[in-house]
Amino acid sequence: MADVFVSYKREDAAIAERIVTALTDSGISVWWDVGITPRQAWDAVIEQAISEASTVVVLWSPRSVVSEWVRAEAHYGKDRGKLIPVMVEPCTVPIAFTLNQTVNLANWRGDRDDRQWRKLLTWITDLTATKPGNANLPGGLVAVNTANAYRDSVGTLASGEKIYDGAFINPSTPPGTLFRDGDNMPVMRTLAKGSFLLGASSDDPDRTPYESPQRRIDLPASFAIGVFPVLASEYAKIICKLPSAAAPPPPTQSWFSRITKSQPPPQAAALAVSADGLPVTSVSFDDAQTFVARLSSESHQSYRIPSEAEWEFACRAGSLTRYSSGDSIDSTKAAFALIAGPVPVGAHPANSFGLYDMHGNVREWTADLWHDSYDLTPQDGRPALDGHSAMRVVRGGSWSDSAVMLRSAARMRATQSIRSNLIGFRVARVVS
Repeated sequence: MADVFVSYKREDAAIAERIVTALTDSGISVWWDVGITPRQAWDAVIEQAISEASTVVVLWSPRSVVSEWVRAEAHYGKDRGKLIPVMVEPCTVPIAFTLNQTVNLANWRGDRDDRQWRKLLTWITDLTATKPGNANLPGGLVAVNTANAYRDSVGTLASGEKIYDGAFINPSTPPGTLFRDGDNMPVMRTLAKGSFLLGASSDDPDRTPYESPQRRIDLPASFAIGVFPVLASEYAKIICKLPSAAAPPPPTQSWFSRITKSQPPPQAAALAVSADGLPVTSVSFDDAQTFVARLSSESHQSYRIPSEAEWEFACRAGSLTRYSSGDSIDSTKAAFALIAGPVPVGAHPANSFGLYDMHGNVREWTADLWHDSYDLTPQDGRPALDGHSAMRVVRGGSWSDSAVMLRSAARMRATQSIRSNLIGFRVARVVS
């Protein structure tokens, strides 16, 4: 069984041979059709080879994009989760594959240290090293990262876990992998696709009408999310300034009175933007959107504010309890019920996905418009954006909130233009 099946147009044989030779020299076994003899049944041999190969590397060129054979082989690989698209000449990729990450070797001249070439090797290695079912780990589990000689380490967490260069992250990167797309950018962790029930269970004594009934969510693809809320230092680096002072909190409402324990002292906002390791606060939803747009532009990756469903999936980390750590929470597990805050990120234990501060410290913006139920929440995890609400969903609870508002299912709302020293955000990123 070969590691790689190479799909290409016959007119691109010279390009294909150069890539096949380099892959073979790197210790990767390759199948391509030059070995087929006239006596063999062409279709049967190709069908067997592509089914047995661990990966399907499709070489896109102006000639291959119009080939029915190449497109069919690309669809075969995509449907089975083993497609690796490679552009060998500038061309318009078929629309069915435009959302797929693509390795760009259009300017590659054989340099084995070229980053795009190493990206290809990393992707092949991730796929060939992945055991069946690894891409569908049950909730709450984080895979042990498989060693990959082509992925660069750019640092470590305080826990000692390696942080990798985001350029070498792909859809087959093992769940739980840490990465960063550049200096002073958020540290991200890859999460596997999965399913869960959004909202509070019927036996939760603190559930509100806004948190029920539960809705099944099926996230169709892996994604990455920030290990921490965005830091004040990261925000300042990307936006080139700190947020403005916090605006007064919104008027107390009947259900909203459960959220806030006490008003923060005036100096808390200044602390949040000046001390190392603190999450950024006093950011409106619009400010957060500006941040992710800048982050996307500088990194050449697709960043966004997570949807409410993605946020709760990440917070729960496979748990079915009120909090990711169980049905109760105390000061050893999260920052809440404080008279001043926030506190430095990572001061409390991570959840089972390796994410910190999902409960408490700062409330976090999500991309969803506020609705009083989950009726309009897409079942595939996309944000609920129907309607014209001026309110966005915020999650997680803050340093000033009671334990009730830190529950995994707890929902809050805020006008998207408000700047509060209780609210921050974390980012998500596409890895497909």
